[in-house]
Amino acid sequence: MTEEKITLAALPPYFGTVLKTGSQGPDCALVQTWMNGLQGRWPNLPKLTVDGDYGAKTAQAVTQFQTLAGLAADGQTGHTTWDALYTAWAGQKGAGEVFCGIVVESGARGAVVKSVQQQLEVCAAVYKSINKPESDGHFGSATGAAVSRFQREMGLSIDGQAGKTTWTKLRAAAAAIAAGNPLPSAARYPNTVLKVGSTGDSVRCVQAWLGAVQAAALTVDGQFGDSTRKAVVKFQTVAGLKADGMVGSATWSALRTAFNATL
Repeated sequence: MTEEKITLAALPPYFGTVLKTGSQGPDCALVQTWMNGLQGRWPNLPKLTVDGDYGAKTAQAVTQFQTLAGLAADGQTGHTTWDALYTAWAGQKGAGEVFCGIVVESGARGAVVKSVQQQLEVCAAVYKSINKPESDGHFGSATGAAVSRFQREMGLSIDGQAGKTTWTKLRAAAAAIAAGNPLPSAARYPNTVLKVGSTGDSVRCVQAWLGAVQAAALTVDGQFGDSTRKAVVKFQTVAGLKADGMVGSATWSALRTAFNATL
């Protein structure tokens, strides 16, 4: 066997950290996922448990792949092997980024995390309740907050982690934005009236929606102060709702609908 005549730049791109025995995390899981997609071409390659733990079995499988692909067979996944694995996988499954196979959570690092951060940044430009995390490949508190806020906007279970459901929705939302047809917000009413003194991510949704609907420079900080109250009163008046400056279920629903109409 010879190596691929054309080597694709992997999706996500190589992060810069060589993966080897003892490495852990989403990037290791992605290597395992790619390896498991190659049996159609190389039936003798072993199936790996996708657990993000780059143990002896993963190293042995990578060594076997490298030998078949005509690469230096050291059992480690550096830039060349990362791209070659993706190229071989894409040849079997079709090009494109796929879920790595494990939950992407706080403390994780690497290419998969950076991709999640970049997609969150795309979404944050439209759904301004979402903060923009730095795309540094390190899953810290800011990334966790952004994931939670994305989950809230999309009506998903909120845990601040990118499991398969959240990862898939994030990819779909970013793609829809790129296509010029953003997904509607499906944020659920928090089952408590929001008013002056209220705080949190539901308030951020209200502020973000008001800013879009009223084309106003309303600060999105999760603090329901007087400026937010005045904006709510203005919206309620125009919408024919009771203008009390508080966001109950009726105002929440009307405001979300009005925001979605701006997309």
